[in-house]
Amino acid sequence: MSEYEDILQKIRPFGPHQVRTFVLVSLFETPLAWAMLGPIFTAKTPLFSCSDKNQTLYLDTNATDSCEHKNVCESYVFQSDFTSIVSEWQLVCGRGALADLITSLQMAGVLFGAVITGQLADIFGRKKILFIEYALLIVLWFSTGFVTVWELYASLRFLIGGLIGGCLVVNFVLPLEFVTPQWRTFCGCVGFWAVGLMTLALWAFLVRDWRHLDLAMSSTGVVLLPLWWLIDESPRWLLSRGHLKEAQEIISKMAKFNKRPVPDMKCLQDFVQREKIRINEEKKYTYWHLFSSVNQTKGTLICMFGWFVSSSVYYGHNFNSKNLVGNMYLNVFISGLVEIPALIFVLFSNNHLGRRITVFLLMLLSGLACVAVLVIDIAGQGESMPGLTISMAMFGKSCISGAWAAVQILSAETFPTVIRNIGIGACSMAARIGGIVAPQFGFLGKTLMHVPFTIFGILAVTCSFLVLLLNETKDAPLPDRIHPTLPSTPAEVELLNHGKNKAENGSGDDFNLTEVDKISLGQMA
Repeated sequence: MSEYEDILQKIRPFGPHQVRTFVLVSLFETPLAWAMLGPIFTAKTPLFSCSDKNQTLYLDTNATDSCEHKNVCESYVFQSDFTSIVSEWQLVCGRGALADLITSLQMAGVLFGAVITGQLADIFGRKKILFIEYALLIVLWFSTGFVTVWELYASLRFLIGGLIGGCLVVNFVLPLEFVTPQWRTFCGCVGFWAVGLMTLALWAFLVRDWRHLDLAMSSTGVVLLPLWWLIDESPRWLLSRGHLKEAQEIISKMAKFNKRPVPDMKCLQDFVQREKIRINEEKKYTYWHLFSSVNQTKGTLICMFGWFVSSSVYYGHNFNSKNLVGNMYLNVFISGLVEIPALIFVLFSNNHLGRRITVFLLMLLSGLACVAVLVIDIAGQGESMPGLTISMAMFGKSCISGAWAAVQILSAETFPTVIRNIGIGACSMAARIGGIVAPQFGFLGKTLMHVPFTIFGILAVTCSFLVLLLNETKDAPLPDRIHPTLPSTPAEVELLNHGKNKAENGSGDDFNLTEVDKISLGQMA
């Protein structure tokens, strides 16, 4: 362990202060889920009919059938008990793809925001960026309830997506920087995102007008802003920027809150110096180093594909849930509920079955469940067996949510230390591309329910077998260099000398980390 983690161990690695920080920061996930996944309801196409210039009304059994008369239609009548941007701006028939295109635009904003915020949080601090971006998100989100044209609404959704992506980056990183490595898997898997998805269904059930829904959810999100006075800045970030005194003050506060004596923090000066060396050295590596050898290229491409599949299938399931048979509010609620057992499974299986087998099993089961929905639909039993269809869809959603968490851990442990941030950044971009295409799966599912599940099944099953080509990282020392040769840079020499010194002092085991520094996973959002 580093000197900083040694101190965390002394003041309790996951004591009351860290628990409080973890819970308070994780609370942001609930409104972020509302903002991210709100289009499940606000972009839903209600049942509608159209009338021609003679006011002849064409009534049809479903929304898509009404488009058969689009050549003679001059106005549309929406018949559902809810409103959406589709009914607001008549985004049907020839303009039917616009609603899902707006959602894809939002997901493109998530990519942009995640990339920018990662840099901003490194420069200005985790806490400041989290609260500034969250406050801006609330303002823009609230303003969507007053827009009068869909073009302005689309622009706002792009900006909202950027702020969501930015907040998720810091939301993930900040709690991890308060705990020791053995608690990072727990903090990385457990959160309130699933709660946000479940409560989103409740919101939509109670508030059927899309404008009122956005206004209500964004207004509720304001209650988290006073947490500014309860959440501390990351001591690890402060140390990495050379703010030793401020970091020591927060660590002292943590020790007192955890009812532990304030430790001697003189050793942190050495930690600060090595962090500066490490940061400067990492600047010498680029994305090209991810493809510096055949094995490195293989690992990079498989990890990136794993993130792409996880994101596209996960969000595809979410945005397609409105097209499933049955009550759409109940379907969305269940889709959030089923995520919880999958994440609990990952917590236990990762350390028993191993990272690779965990990902393989969850990806394979998710894909097979989607194939089962395809078989049911092709057999013409979709309408007569709605319970089985929904059960298979929800099981597939549960498995992919767990697979994504497991893929993140496996990927971070696969990349060598010197390019881990770059590698996770590349995987994050692949995931965001998956998120961009995911709403289009929902668009395809409006007419042919089995098409999205066909795509989900093929992607997940393919990924499950590709993951087996990676090395198992459970209980394996993390790779520090791209090539297992002698140290070739000043930072590697410094780290090696530090390891030797610790070994001479009888603590050499502390140098060979057995848990990944998942702080780099902050770029996953």
